[in-house]
Amino acid sequence: MKKTAILVGFVFFIISLFTLKNYGINWDTINHLPRGQAYLHYFLTGNKDYSDLPLHFNGWQQKGQWYFQDPNYLTIKTDLPNNNFFQRSMYQVEDMDFKYFMEKDGDGHPPLSDIMAALSNEIFFRRLGLINDIDSYRIYGILLASLTVGLIFYWVSKLYGIASGLVAVLAISLYPLYWAESHFNTEKDVPQTAFWTFFMYSFWKGITTKNWKWIIATGVFFGLALGTKLNIIFASLVIIPWFVIYLFSNKGLVSNIRFYLKEKKIIISLILIPVIGLAIIYAFWPYLWQDPLRGFFKMLGFYQTIGTTKVVSYSLFGLNMFALKWILFTTPIVTLILTTLGLFLYVFSFKKDKDYTTILFILWLFIPIVRVMIPGSSIYGGVRQIMEFIPAIALVSAYGFSKITSKLSSKFAIILSFLIFIPIFLKIVSIHPNENVYFNNLIGGLSGAKEKDIKYWGFSFGSPYRQAAKWLNENAPEGAKIAYTYDLIPNLPRIWLRQDLNLYNGHRSGYLQQGEYAMGLTYDGSAERSYYDEFLENFVDPVYEIKVDGVAILKIWKNDKEYLKPTFNSEVYSNVTYKKDKNNLIFDLNSIKKLSKLEVKYNDIKCKPLSLGMVYISKDANNWELVGGYLPDDWRVATAGEQPKNGKFVEPFVGQEARYIKLVLDPIDTCLTNIQTYKVFVFK
Repeated sequence: MKKTAILVGFVFFIISLFTLKNYGINWDTINHLPRGQAYLHYFLTGNKDYSDLPLHFNGWQQKGQWYFQDPNYLTIKTDLPNNNFFQRSMYQVEDMDFKYFMEKDGDGHPPLSDIMAALSNEIFFRRLGLINDIDSYRIYGILLASLTVGLIFYWVSKLYGIASGLVAVLAISLYPLYWAESHFNTEKDVPQTAFWTFFMYSFWKGITTKNWKWIIATGVFFGLALGTKLNIIFASLVIIPWFVIYLFSNKGLVSNIRFYLKEKKIIISLILIPVIGLAIIYAFWPYLWQDPLRGFFKMLGFYQTIGTTKVVSYSLFGLNMFALKWILFTTPIVTLILTTLGLFLYVFSFKKDKDYTTILFILWLFIPIVRVMIPGSSIYGGVRQIMEFIPAIALVSAYGFSKITSKLSSKFAIILSFLIFIPIFLKIVSIHPNENVYFNNLIGGLSGAKEKDIKYWGFSFGSPYRQAAKWLNENAPEGAKIAYTYDLIPNLPRIWLRQDLNLYNGHRSGYLQQGEYAMGLTYDGSAERSYYDEFLENFVDPVYEIKVDGVAILKIWKNDKEYLKPTFNSEVYSNVTYKKDKNNLIFDLNSIKKLSKLEVKYNDIKCKPLSLGMVYISKDANNWELVGGYLPDDWRVATAGEQPKNGKFVEPFVGQEARYIKLVLDPIDTCLTNIQTYKVFVFK
């Protein structure tokens, strides 16, 4: 059985490895990998900076530009001669070294998996030269995901048989979120899920076999999980109730207690679990070495903030139903059915079977979900933050399958285990590599989730940018200007773009339409998050789209008049008056119009510069809506420069309907109030 489990995990690893080149990086990558590299470099060399490595602009870069790593390849395929870049990863950032993190760390997750991902890069990229700089970090993640799959198969097969073991493997491997995130979420949620699973198995094994060595191993896995993310603390709400229930089993409570009181090694090993865990998190987090208590409480403050302040409320009797609703609509139907059957059949068969192990699986399934349902708790962006429920759902599914196939031959059960997962397998193939935006047929797929306004529909966490890079490399002309519609530059590794392509968010030209390629993820709320997003969505046809279920999750626009939609047709509106009211300028169009642009020329001699300004619009002069950001502003239309400046001010709109435009200005006598001429453009 062990050899088969190893084979199962190996198959998952190989498939994951060869599909790795299709996935981008996580939004949070820049917050994790430089830290992992800084700490790893200190552990390996004792150096607190990168002075022992070549500078980024010496050897592995040419002419001040990044080298080009073809994103179509997992191996190293660049435009540099002699592979001079091997000596340094792009995430060994000069200004983010060990000394930096000893001052700035603490407001985030523990760094153990950041360090392990960096070690993966050190081995497979810098030392062996087998895998490119970016993908080499993710070997760590897919290795842990594969080990988890192998363990799940071994555990279930021992309990319920090989056919059920295959069901468990298929349930977890073809769970879209698990499959996708195992490729690029390598610093937090996937490692946490893996360590949680091994923690559960080793504790179960130690208790059921009364083996203290397995319980010591539990402490090690607790430490690895704790060093990655604090979710593992909630595992106590799983193992403690289960342990109490288990004590009532077999020989009875009194006999079991007497046994454990005699077995001092087991008692000591149980006490050592939190001790080992704290020792591991301390050993792998140099920031704590300076002041462990202060650092630990700072980290707890971070978790309190993210766990309580971003509440998404689908409330029922005061409970936050978001996670439960999300799981209902994003779990494959076959897995959902088997899990439901498993839960019901367990209740009806417990009295006869006295199955205490499956209680562990059920507690494991519910605790991560219930903890984010408690009033005042928070979860956002989907359920990746509690991914540890996914192995449990696979385990309960396998139990359900074992019950409904108990009278079938093993060969037929094995064949059936494959057949029932064919639909979700085909679906995953059809949406690859964007599986983490999957919604099931209960909601109508991603298009149904969008139509029904399910919060966070389309959240891909940055992975599709690799597909965008491939398109730009093949289609953008030499020297083309590239910008994000909203995101930050590190969300796409610069080495994935041709050297001649100029990626810079200062290229955003908005209504000026200076021909830049603008790429952006599209999801719940993205079309309204900024002026640039709204302008492109409303007035420019995209040149490239990545779609799932007919819904675009990434678009690339060429911001050029050639791609303007017919709706973009504006003219100067003449029936406009304005007045000064205290520190306000109010423009009145005398009727409701679709706004395009406000242009003001003013006298900027011997007057005060603008300190702060805001723009509001209204249909009735009573209810006002803030538009844009705060003035002075040099970002919405970056190529236009700061607004207002040098006697001119332009405020762009995207067709909002309004009669009044109000400028709230500080100081009251700022130059912008010295209006010489003004124009209001409206859409026809």
